[in-house]
Amino acid sequence: MPLDPRKTVFVGGVPRPLKALELAMIMDRLYGGVCYAGIDTDPELKYPKGAGRVAFASQASYIAAISARFVQLQHGEIDKRVEVKPYVLDDQMCDECQGVRCGGKFAPFFCANVCCLQYYCEHCWATIHSKPGREFHKPLVKEGADRPRTVPFRW
Repeated sequence: MPLDPRKTVFVGGVPRPLKALELAMIMDRLYGGVCYAGIDTDPELKYPKGAGRVAFASQASYIAAISARFVQLQHGEIDKRVEVKPYVLDDQMCDECQGVRCGGKFAPFFCANVCCLQYYCEHCWATIHSKPGREFHKPLVKEGADRPRTVPFRW
């Protein structure tokens, strides 16, 4: 089964002794449908960074995982609360205009709200998120080391 990066979550605060297989088993037990899990390692030190990624086979499992936001990882002697966020990709075109309204530039924003789950250029973000019910959504942007951060965004 090919991995779908749009059904992949970033898991922050992973205990360093935890192995990818153990992370996969925990997330599969909680949400089902795990098809991949990986632990991010420092390329020079070859040591775990304390973060990982988990890909799901179904949209339902992915949404359940990001909706939880925080998960208590319990495995053996490990018992730690970790944060689960959508994995934000680099170099994505706006899902609304496919680059038409932003001169073909990559979309800087991702909306992690389950009614959106899309990448947006600034123009489309402003248009879509000025609608009732969406004005309080917060954009995520990719920050170094695979860490999405929330941007204070006001029009």
